[in-house]
Amino acid sequence: MTENTIQTVKISRIINDCESVKTIIFKMTGTQPKPGQFVMIWVPGVDEVPMSISACDEAGDWAITVKNVGECTEALHELKVNDYIGVRGPLGNCFYIPPHKDYNIFLVGGGIGMAPLRFLANHLKTSGYTFKVVQGAKVESDLLYMNDFYEYDQKDSKFHVCTDDGSYGEEGFATEIFENLIKDFSQKDFKNTIVYSCGPEEMLYKLFQICEKNNTEFYASLERIMRCGCGLCGLCALDPKGLLVCKDGPIFSYDQLEKMGDFGKYRRDFTGKKIKIE
Repeated sequence: MTENTIQTVKISRIINDCESVKTIIFKMTGTQPKPGQFVMIWVPGVDEVPMSISACDEAGDWAITVKNVGECTEALHELKVNDYIGVRGPLGNCFYIPPHKDYNIFLVGGGIGMAPLRFLANHLKTSGYTFKVVQGAKVESDLLYMNDFYEYDQKDSKFHVCTDDGSYGEEGFATEIFENLIKDFSQKDFKNTIVYSCGPEEMLYKLFQICEKNNTEFYASLERIMRCGCGLCGLCALDPKGLLVCKDGPIFSYDQLEKMGDFGKYRRDFTGKKIKIE
């Protein structure tokens, strides 16, 4: 069975993360995913949409974390344990993992963008890496995976959390917390630092600019509209290189991002028309 073949799977567990976000767990066979990869989720009679993989274990239990933002995600929220969905994947590339463990590693995200970073954090921890997680959200009720990240904080890694309104953690934005954490870094520290990120593209672009200024290695998981997930529809194309989020991404390095005129500025709607990112 190839990664692009739909498997019909039964939902084994559903976690209510917050008011508009649920994590759906199901068992898959075949190729194990790597942190950063995604799946196409098919709801029979509704639609097929891309979803980041937020967890996976050796028993074959995979998880996706779904925010209710449209027709298909609303249908996913209405499903119950033992209902069936179609899953195609794993698709796309994955986060680069450094060859040795003495890097300053930062995972910086916001909102539903914490989903692939949760998968990455677990992989790094089980592989013996230490890291710092920075999670930002508009309000306390939007924060995700708090127990998971605080568990890392109790060991060797650190967890920093902020909200726009100061209702939980520090008041401010994830980019501001990140800048504060690196304010005393030396040039040598910056060269030995890796930043992984996912979240609103305005945040990603700001992080990119910070890393550009400090000559720091940077990886971002981008989100675009996808119909196919395999490079046919072209809705996820990024100009001027024509890179496809579904096949060339969703993870892009600093070197790739600096050549993308669309990054932080434009995306495509369902017709393929470019619209400004706001």
